[in-house]
Amino acid sequence: MTAQVLHLDLASLSPTTSARDRDDIIEAAGCLTSLPDVTAAGVIEGVPEADFELAFFFVLAEPAALERFGTDPAYSRFLRGKLAPRLRAFAGADARLEADFEASGQHGACLALEAPEETYDWEMAETLNGWAEGTGAAARAVGLAAGERQRFRGVALAFTATPFAPERPAEGRFGATLVWGRTRRLP
Repeated sequence: MTAQVLHLDLASLSPTTSARDRDDIIEAAGCLTSLPDVTAAGVIEGVPEADFELAFFFVLAEPAALERFGTDPAYSRFLRGKLAPRLRAFAGADARLEADFEASGQHGACLALEAPEETYDWEMAETLNGWAEGTGAAARAVGLAAGERQRFRGVALAFTATPFAPERPAEGRFGATLVWGRTRRLP
C-alpha cells in the first residue's frame, strides 16, 4: 500500500462550451501541477459514449495533502473561475491508491463505483482490480475511497498505448461511472 492518494474531478461541459473554452479549462488544470503535493496529473478526454467528457486526475503525495489541495486558492480558482461557469454535470472522488501511481499510454479509462453501504472493501477492491486487469492496460491505478460520505467507494484508472473501449463491471449492484478516451498528462 502506498501513501499516495488520487483526487478525481469528472466534468461534463455545457453545450455552449467551445473547443477553445475546453482547451482553456484543461490548460488551467495543468497549472495545478505546480502545487507542492501534486506528484502527477492528467486528463482523460471522454469519447461521446462516456458518462463524462473530462476526467481530471491529480495524484497527491499523502492523505493529508487532500485537504491542502482542496483548499488551495489555485484549485478554488480553477473550479470556480474556469470549470464551474462551463459545467453541465460534475462529480468527484478521493481514493487511497493500492500502489504507487504509474501512468503510461495515450489512451485511458476511469471507472468510479458507487456501492450499497453493506459492501465490503474487499468486494470493491476485487471488482476494481478485475476491471482494470480486464482492460489489458499497461499501467493502472486502483484505490478505495479516502474518507467517508463519498458518492464513489472506489476508483480505477487504466492506460494503454492504443484506443480501447472498456466494459462496465458485470456486478449489477454497483453503480458504475465510466470515462474513456485520449489521455493527456498535465505539465
